Amino acid sequence: SGDVTAPGVYELELGSRLSELVVDLASARDIKMVQIGGAGGRVVPAQMLSIPLSYETILGSGAVTVFDSKRDVIDIMRRNMEFLAEESCGKCTPCRDGTQAMLEILERLTHADGVPADIKAMEDLSKAMSLSALCGLGQSACVPIVDTLNYFRSEYESRIEQSLFLRSLASRF
Repeated sequence: SGDVTAPGVYELELGSRLSELVVDLASARDIKMVQIGGAGGRVVPAQMLSIPLSYETILGSGAVTVFDSKRDVIDIMRRNMEFLAEESCGKCTPCRDGTQAMLEILERLTHADGVPADIKAMEDLSKAMSLSALCGLGQSACVPIVDTLNYFRSEYESRIEQSLFLRSLASRF
């Protein structure tokens, strides 16, 4: 699903390349990234589409969403985290408070109100959640954040620079 011209349900052999699915079958073009496994699934940048689809690599639940180059990575992560925070049962602190804290950071970044410490905070939260949450939702909620920080860090940094610039501009008036 996502930014493709032929969305659908496809069955491929294990080991098939991700590019076979999103480019050859779903007819995706101008790909920025692909998320596999739903809101808490892995994020694969366009330059890694040759990765094989297998349980050892990235398969997850099998849900695949394609995002083209016009998409805002931070906004996508904010929407994912909004969903995950809502789905948290609230039983354990790492998931309940971690998804909420992550959502607050992503909302600040989305609205150009981020600070440099936000990136480190997301990295620290991700580590704590993955190690101490009691269920799969809490443990995987940070996976796409970690992936996008690895592959699209410049977009986070650029958004923070924009935030700082806008604040400095506003303080002059």
